[in-house]
Amino acid sequence: MTSSGPKILLISPGVLRPMDLDFGLPHLVSIGGYLRQHLRARVEIIDLCYEGGDPEHLSRLLTSLGPFTVIGLSCYSSFDYLRCLAVGRFLKRLFPDTPLVAGGYHASALPEDLLFDGSPIDTVVRGEGERPFRQIVETLLGGGRPAPLYDRDLPEHLDELPPYDWALLNRYWPRALELGRKLQVYLSRGCPYHCTFCMERAKSGYAWRAYSPERAVDELKRLGRFTDLSQWVVNLADPLFGWQRAWRREVLEGILSAGIAPRQFWTLTRADDLQEEDVSLLARSRFSIGIGLESGSPKMLGIMQKGNTPERYLAAIERLMDLSRAHGLNWAANIIVGHPGETPETLRETHAFLQRLYSRAPETGGWLSVDPFRLYPGAQVHEQMTDWTRRFGTQFHHPEWWKSWYDGAFRAQHLEPSAELSYADRVRFMYDAYGPLVADIAARFRGQGRNVDRVFERSVTEQVTLLSPAQRDIHLARAARAANEKSPAGAQVSVSFPLGLNVRDPASQQRENAVRRLLEAGVLRSAAVVEALLTIDPAPFFTPAERDALLSDAPPPVSAEGVPLRVLPVRWVALALEALSLAPGDRALDLAPATGYFAALLRHIVGAPGEVVSTTGDATRPAGVRGPFDAVFLGVGAVPAWPRGVLRHMHPQGGRGVGFIGPRFRPQDMVCVVRHGEGEATRVDERVLARLRLPAVAGVEGWLRPAAR
Repeated sequence: MTSSGPKILLISPGVLRPMDLDFGLPHLVSIGGYLRQHLRARVEIIDLCYEGGDPEHLSRLLTSLGPFTVIGLSCYSSFDYLRCLAVGRFLKRLFPDTPLVAGGYHASALPEDLLFDGSPIDTVVRGEGERPFRQIVETLLGGGRPAPLYDRDLPEHLDELPPYDWALLNRYWPRALELGRKLQVYLSRGCPYHCTFCMERAKSGYAWRAYSPERAVDELKRLGRFTDLSQWVVNLADPLFGWQRAWRREVLEGILSAGIAPRQFWTLTRADDLQEEDVSLLARSRFSIGIGLESGSPKMLGIMQKGNTPERYLAAIERLMDLSRAHGLNWAANIIVGHPGETPETLRETHAFLQRLYSRAPETGGWLSVDPFRLYPGAQVHEQMTDWTRRFGTQFHHPEWWKSWYDGAFRAQHLEPSAELSYADRVRFMYDAYGPLVADIAARFRGQGRNVDRVFERSVTEQVTLLSPAQRDIHLARAARAANEKSPAGAQVSVSFPLGLNVRDPASQQRENAVRRLLEAGVLRSAAVVEALLTIDPAPFFTPAERDALLSDAPPPVSAEGVPLRVLPVRWVALALEALSLAPGDRALDLAPATGYFAALLRHIVGAPGEVVSTTGDATRPAGVRGPFDAVFLGVGAVPAWPRGVLRHMHPQGGRGVGFIGPRFRPQDMVCVVRHGEGEATRVDERVLARLRLPAVAGVEGWLRPAAR
């Protein structure tokens, strides 16, 4: 490798939930190693899950690493979609002339979601990225312009790919054990099955391809040279591990012969081809397995296309239960509740089957994972929604849920499964029937007698918590709210702020969740305000309780009259900032604030060329300031009318002010006033933004006026 090769950045936008964290990024490591081998490229991999800091830190980091020939952005799942666009815009601000390429499951399923007028994405790769990305770089090096879309070009034999180049993660290896719950690697790709709910076919098609058994074992040995595997749960994240029986057995025997002994292996496979020899090998190799059972109803298994003979399929999981107990293999069965076509009858069938399954013995080495059906782009259900509605009466309430900023996990599952089964009835059955069942399984679960058992116990306990009555009520309340919501308007905001940089910091996540709620509700309409709310940490300005109140959706509690309001919840802060319509270089006036939080937001928006002035004393008669100001905020309480003493400091040609006008003891109007003209020609336009109750303001033009001297 020489220093003169093309320089390439591969970046993962990270996840928003810390529980999802796996360390490794094997898809990007494989692409990076392929480009190193074939193009002598210099490759940098950045995972925003692990960077922390803020956008300024990220800007400095990326600028120091660049410039780049091309940047690859992983739009791995539909949950990443809007965040990927935001990161893409952020990257384009830093490197406006660098082509930006997106790939991943969502990009493969819906490339048009990323290729539109105004998109930061220049090119989309459908399918696996090694070969197409090489073509893109070669086109750029030859002076050409890459095509907007590169279709699937899948390596038929994975051994033709170079070994995983784990040195590409040297930035993160020193603290890897602090970063991830599991260490992730792929030994095979693709899945030959046609399950209706799965999006795997959008990326890798139906062909199962694997490293040769020797190469697969060698990859695990190579991984063990970068880190002590005994400290890790190694997640073999293949869509379907060991589809070919001979391959599976040879790999497991190779693991045993090589003495590869992580804390635990975890992988997904099927039960219908596992014989006693396989179960014994898996147990001795320190494996635990996840089984996509999906349903205990033969009718639903047929609808889901889970096999030609559902009865044999269900018998296989019963056989696995018995064999795993005999050989000490831990496993988990996953079911999907509420798939299109589900009825009350099929719900009861599945529940009865699982009760029988887990009561076959006094104790169990398996546990149960219960998920609602979720609509994923690229899956057959998504591509044929009209047909599912015609056949079963399914109603999809959010057919493009990934274009909503907030509550994607709920929106993805919010549908009426059939004419016979409503969303609400599905939720009640799922939580009321399976909550007690998973609690019973947890009480009878036994591990393998090693320190890894606490990993399983945590998974079992998580299921009990996730299926609690409190969670049931949350989902029912969300559905009731959704029925009364208007179509979201916030997805149209071109956010260019990389969300999720501090995924492990609860306070940062609380702030981001609040902003995403406001984006979803259409309250936030400008990228500058979004960036300010995400950049300015409220912690220095408020107590923890005040910060919680700021970031809640509740109106402020009514405080004593004449006492300046300290906390105006972020919804109304956002409304005020949007109405003030500030631009870089503007002058803004914050009237007698109780904290400096709003002024800090204003400073971020107006930037170094602008100016923000905060006053003390009488908010209705600012003293010691020199106008005119483009924007004025009076947020410490309510006044009878917009103060004349404030109006005179507003710019005569469109100066804007936001405050609260109305009676002392009833809700007031949050208004935006705009000044036009001077002297006798002065005109003030007023529009109402919202209504809520604030304390009365003390001042010459307030409700509580000072006594005459």
